[in-house]
Amino acid sequence: MRSLACLLLLALAMPLAAKDEIYRWVDADGVIHYGSQPPTKDAKPAALPDLQTYRSGRPPVVAAPVIDKPVAPTAASKLELALRVAAPVEDETFRDPQGLVPVSLTVSPGLPEGAGYVYYLDGVAQNKKPWLAASYTLTEVERGEHKISAAVVDKDGRELTRSGAVRIYQMPPIAR
Repeated sequence: MRSLACLLLLALAMPLAAKDEIYRWVDADGVIHYGSQPPTKDAKPAALPDLQTYRSGRPPVVAAPVIDKPVAPTAASKLELALRVAAPVEDETFRDPQGLVPVSLTVSPGLPEGAGYVYYLDGVAQNKKPWLAASYTLTEVERGEHKISAAVVDKDGRELTRSGAVRIYQMPPIAR
């Protein structure tokens, strides 16, 4: 009974903890710390990436601006970024009834400061703003053949590099 009461209190406290500001600071030894309460008045709120959320129902289609012409080289684009879709692999088949397809990327030498990822399904951007994580879950991918790719964009939305497309198949079970 006591454990049930503890679980109930923890469940009630979770929404309150989720709204707290997260702070980042470096101690005297150079170790980076994160916490919900700043140790000093000099601690600054941490710049954390947005969390990916999922809502059932049909998501609105949001197309990213198409960039047809090359952009002027920036400091980040001079790094010769190499971006590729690490998962899924070419010709992989997914049988998820909700149409979920997890995607992960590799970028070398690393994501430039201020840059983010845009994930594409059949050439249409799936995230409204650049995503900082090298993994993303595509939702409600319809039955059939699809192409998945991604791009690294700078803080102004200019594309720095784009991965090659990976062909996948979505074949959810058929209800009988």
